[in-house]
Amino acid sequence: MKKIIIITSVFLLISPFKLVKGQAAGNVKYNETIRYQKQNKSPITDAVFTNDAVMIFEVNALKNVKADSYVAIFNITQLGETAESVDSILNIRYNKFVSEAIKESIVADDIFLDMISLVPVYEYEVEKKLFSKTYNEVPKGFELQKNLHIRFTKGKILDKIVTIAAKNEIYDLVKVEYIAKEVESVYDELRDKSVKLLTKKLTSFNKLGIKLDTVYHIISEKSTITYPISRYSSYQAFSRSSIDAIEKKRIKSKKSDKNETLVTSYPQTVKQVRESNTLYYNQIPYDNYDIVINPEILEPEIQFSYNLKIKYIIKKPDKKIEKHFLHLTPEGNLKTLDVK
Repeated sequence: MKKIIIITSVFLLISPFKLVKGQAAGNVKYNETIRYQKQNKSPITDAVFTNDAVMIFEVNALKNVKADSYVAIFNITQLGETAESVDSILNIRYNKFVSEAIKESIVADDIFLDMISLVPVYEYEVEKKLFSKTYNEVPKGFELQKNLHIRFTKGKILDKIVTIAAKNEIYDLVKVEYIAKEVESVYDELRDKSVKLLTKKLTSFNKLGIKLDTVYHIISEKSTITYPISRYSSYQAFSRSSIDAIEKKRIKSKKSDKNETLVTSYPQTVKQVRESNTLYYNQIPYDNYDIVINPEILEPEIQFSYNLKIKYIIKKPDKKIEKHFLHLTPEGNLKTLDVK
């Protein structure tokens, strides 16, 4: 039997598409949080050997898609003495908002008022007695909450909507939803490009002399949608200064008997600036994606991710076994027999 030595090696494939994106460090570098670090993790895309007989190829693709439409949701809260009065006052605010929004080319059918709750508001009333006081809850009015939904197609209109809402005492912007219509076509494009890249990788491996079993293989895929609302991170932009670095004010006093000048010093009053929290859009990084479609993002967009894996069986060379028949003679000698 001939001994066959199989040497396996790990090959590093360089994707034909590799987006190089530089970024200047901003204030976020002052306090990178755990949440920020976790969000920056991307799937590993290197093809690896699980053993000497199996090889797995993987492609990760991503496409940034601008929303076809948006829905902004505002919360409106109104207090009043009666249920009728709170509903009437809230409707006045709502109708003023609608009339001004229509002037900004927003269609009336794209505005909807969603009823949330109508609950009584209680206060404590003191019941005075001769030797004690009793506090009783009594209804003093009603609280009405409704959500205002506005649909629009251009992201820049949101600024005007917020301004109109503020004029009518509507301040609570709950969230903005991003809507994409052609979801299926986006995944079709990602799948086609991923298959094309996988085919190119397989062709490269065939040139290296690695024979893959094209009959038996397993394919798996996974897709996800990431909306902008889940990609906002918070940070505080500040840098503390040392109080010791503040120049101290010095006041000279009278000279002593020894002709020495006595100096008295005291620190200036230090007022700490309030550290405000803010948010920024932190898109999915492209570090480990093989394919990125529409990589440049100016405004927050919907990010479609697609992962394709394929597992192949590596064909091993056939082992040729040579058979030899030996004859042991009575004299104790071994002779090779020619057997065809």
